Amino acid sequence: MNKFSKSILLISIGMGLFSSCVIKQPGDKAEMPRTITVSGRGSVSVKPDLVHLKFLVRTTDWNVSKAVEKNATNTNNVLNALKEAGVASSDISTFDYSITQDNSNNYPGQYTVRNTIAVVVRNIETAGSVIDAAVKQNVGANGITEFRYAVSDDASYLRQARTLAIQDAQDAASLLAGASGCKISSVQSISEYTPDTYALRATSSFDSTMIQEGTISIASEVTITYNLEN
Repeated sequence: MNKFSKSILLISIGMGLFSSCVIKQPGDKAEMPRTITVSGRGSVSVKPDLVHLKFLVRTTDWNVSKAVEKNATNTNNVLNALKEAGVASSDISTFDYSITQDNSNNYPGQYTVRNTIAVVVRNIETAGSVIDAAVKQNVGANGITEFRYAVSDDASYLRQARTLAIQDAQDAASLLAGASGCKISSVQSISEYTPDTYALRATSSFDSTMIQEGTISIASEVTITYNLEN
């Protein structure tokens, strides 16, 4: 083989190797999808028809048996008073019962017995009288750890809030995408957060506790990632 033929062969082999390198370049990979992530919020104001109450019954004594006995007596006083105030037995429950001893001063202290009574008041207008009955004459509950408005049919209102939140997010995404010269297409991901919010206004007088209900805001907050297209 002459020198000229050898040169042509070497050039051909080099071109083949170059071509194979070009085919494997990462530039030929598919483009990553373009996306936009937005948040949306929807809420529905609802007049409550329930009140959730939690009463604390707390007793102390140097003798554990006496502390337990006092707590049992006061708890029974609260249960009877609640029933007399018109609360159904099925709307009353007890939980979070505990017995502890104070040893903070490096010697055995008094025993403390705690019991929590949860109540559902289905007639908001009677909430004040229910509270007064539970704490009457200091021989019943000695604290309220929760006062919360609620609605019996919160699922339907949550669906409304979710619909509004989705629409709010979609409007924001469409506006931003349109301003940048493209449009939204399919949903890539979606997440939701449902905060609990409520309003309470309460006043008290010498004779009884007066409760004036506020409104519940049932809300849904969503974060949605949309795919973009031209």
